[in-house]
Amino acid sequence: MVPGDSVSLQNGITNEDAKLDAFFQEYRAACPEPDPSPQFMPLLWQKIEARQSFWYVFQRSGRAVTTASAALCLLLLVLNLVTAPGTRSLAPSYADALMADHSAEKTYYTEAIRNSIPGDANASQPVR
Repeated sequence: MVPGDSVSLQNGITNEDAKLDAFFQEYRAACPEPDPSPQFMPLLWQKIEARQSFWYVFQRSGRAVTTASAALCLLLLVLNLVTAPGTRSLAPSYADALMADHSAEKTYYTEAIRNSIPGDANASQPVR
């Protein structure tokens, strides 16, 4: 290591320290000192609350509605799982009715299906 390098390194550090000290002094001058009075915190909270806009209130109410709807969904899920198994089978559902009534004789298009079979001799005569 060359002796001149350590001197230039120390000059660089002291130069940067001086720049940093000047920056801190400018920052202190730009920012006012807080008032150490008993009204400091109440005034600070008044400033904070004054900056809260409509969107902040909208966001808080949206979070509350989301939480309430999630709680309602969980409550309905628990109530659905807790119900007695016998009460579920009393009333048939729409899917149960469709499965029970799957015969082709009771549909409106039965004649069209029977009359359109190729090679059927009775195709020209209606089904009775």
